[in-house]
Amino acid sequence: MKIEIDTHTHTVLSGHAHSTLLENAAAAAKAGLRGFVLTDHGPAIPGAPPEFNICTYPYLPGYIEGVRIYPGVEANIIDYAGKLDIRDDYLCNTDYVIAGLHEVVIPSGGRNNNTEAVMGALKHKHVDIIAHPDNPGFALDYEAVVKAAAQYGKLLEVNDHSFDYRPGGVANAERYLALCRRHGVRVAVSSDAHFASHMGQHAAALRVIEQNAFPPELIVNLTMERFEAYLKERKARLAA
Repeated sequence: MKIEIDTHTHTVLSGHAHSTLLENAAAAAKAGLRGFVLTDHGPAIPGAPPEFNICTYPYLPGYIEGVRIYPGVEANIIDYAGKLDIRDDYLCNTDYVIAGLHEVVIPSGGRNNNTEAVMGALKHKHVDIIAHPDNPGFALDYEAVVKAAAQYGKLLEVNDHSFDYRPGGVANAERYLALCRRHGVRVAVSSDAHFASHMGQHAAALRVIEQNAFPPELIVNLTMERFEAYLKERKARLAA
């Protein structure tokens, strides 16, 4: 199985990643990706760019090194109601919005508060997906989260980087993947690359997918055509 669109990638603008957009694009081409989403962090992460950085996206080329570039962001959830650190009038300039809980921004509030935060973010019209929901540092009620994703037509992430960086995440991923399969909730498999050589690297995430017999038809970024179809669906959802 090969993922064609990497939906979670960072450049030096995130403040704690180490490659430029050009370096990422070159690595993406070498890895055989057809496209990737530029998802630098929102401003609540120390060292990340201000939210108006999104306004510069129209200056970017649509393709670099023959690889499609999709403008996106990893917004930070900043309270237990699911509020984000980026305003709607900036988010409307993106194709894809990740929302995530990060220890450097907000401490764990316990299972109930964390779940409320994630469910609040899923209600947000611009949010597409919850980042690394496997994170053991933020306990979640996966049944409630997956049902909310199903209700709003949103996605959950299978984050390759997380399985190395956050020990214990695989067991959590297996729990929510089983629920996603049961409720027909789609996922995106991502590298969460913080260095160019990580672009398109999904081996750990795909191993979890395959070992748990997760249906490939529920992977929204497996092919470029399927991801583009999701973006059309997203556009229609926002228009409504």
